Amino acid sequence: MKILVVDDDKFNLTIANDFIKKAPIECEVILCNKPTEVQRLMEENKFDIVLLDIVMPKMDGIDVLKQIRANSEYDNVQILMLTSLTDSDSFKKCFENGADDYINKPIKEVEFYARFKAAVKTRNNSLMLKEMFERIKKQNKDLKQLNKTLKDTQFHMIQKEKLAAIGELAAGVAHEINNPLGYLGSNLETLSNFVLRIQKMIKEYRDLIDNIDSKEKTIEKADISENILNIKDMEKKLKLNFVIAEIGEIIKDSTDGVNRVSKIVKSLQNFAKTGFDDEMAINDLNMIIDEAILILNCDLKSVATIEKKYGIIPQVLCNRSQIGQVILSLITNSLQAIRSQNRLDGEIIIQTFKEKDMVCCEICDDGPGIEEDILNKIFDPFFTTKEVGSATGVGLSISHDIIVEKYNGEFNVKSIPGKKTIFTFKFPVGKL
Repeated sequence: MKILVVDDDKFNLTIANDFIKKAPIECEVILCNKPTEVQRLMEENKFDIVLLDIVMPKMDGIDVLKQIRANSEYDNVQILMLTSLTDSDSFKKCFENGADDYINKPIKEVEFYARFKAAVKTRNNSLMLKEMFERIKKQNKDLKQLNKTLKDTQFHMIQKEKLAAIGELAAGVAHEINNPLGYLGSNLETLSNFVLRIQKMIKEYRDLIDNIDSKEKTIEKADISENILNIKDMEKKLKLNFVIAEIGEIIKDSTDGVNRVSKIVKSLQNFAKTGFDDEMAINDLNMIIDEAILILNCDLKSVATIEKKYGIIPQVLCNRSQIGQVILSLITNSLQAIRSQNRLDGEIIIQTFKEKDMVCCEICDDGPGIEEDILNKIFDPFFTTKEVGSATGVGLSISHDIIVEKYNGEFNVKSIPGKKTIFTFKFPVGKL
């Protein structure tokens, strides 16, 4: 501990120094008999306690006190005023300007030690609090960094789960896209054939027109009639009436196929987006469900029928990707449960409805259900009843966090083992 004693009387400095040296604390004492030197000494040393005389020439103790307290770095330095004054105004000025205590002169040993020990204790407590504050500040910084790391980890886990889900869906989505692409290819081939026929007929029509308009030779009416008969005969051979009638239907089928592929791709894009929190917009929950069903359509057709019971619900403020991921995860979970029974006749019912200021979605499947002893574990990260390596165990956990943490919603599950499982999530409508 470092102590500064300021007094223009060297005798008082000696007495104060002797008393401090006798105190049971380890300290370094610096004596100063010139108040004008105090500022320099304060800058050069980190003092813990200052003993300061009030009555001094050139610069009195109160002015020195003001000078010290003007620097916030010295706020916690204990300052004890040495004084022979007894008037209340002097004490009032000292305390108003930041003095912590006083010691009467002539200095008495009992009073000196009592007040000096109190100052030492206060200073030690102040240093301890400062150290604790710095430690808490560092811990807070570390916690912020840890929280950021956890958020980054969660984000990457979500993306990993999405990629895993997309990988599982790839074959089914490819099949869904290949179907319309297949008949698009067939239609293009047919249209190519039709175009060749139409080109042949157009050539015949143009030849006829050229003959009629020719000025170099005279065309007999009989020749024109023969040309027309030949054209009609070619129209029959090329089945031109059939071609014209079919073109419209082929184009309509092809347009439907392109639109279907476009919807599937758009659904995948919505699902595969990053899902940052600020990507909020007004969305139709029923449409988001339709997109998820479209992506899963191939698996649904081979495992279960799906029944949609859409209620009249308001549009919701949400991140389309996040809510799509929740729905996709829940439907996939139902499909996997039904598939585990080696069944092809499963049933999944999806219902939407409004409850007070909440939009709700209920997904029910007739799979094997969930045993009561694990029902309270299914939202735990990495929990899975599947074989090791066959599932990440974070799908339901992430879905639960999205609804409950990000949207202040509710996420519940009910199950009757051997009969059915019902997942229900609710979240506020929200406003932009």
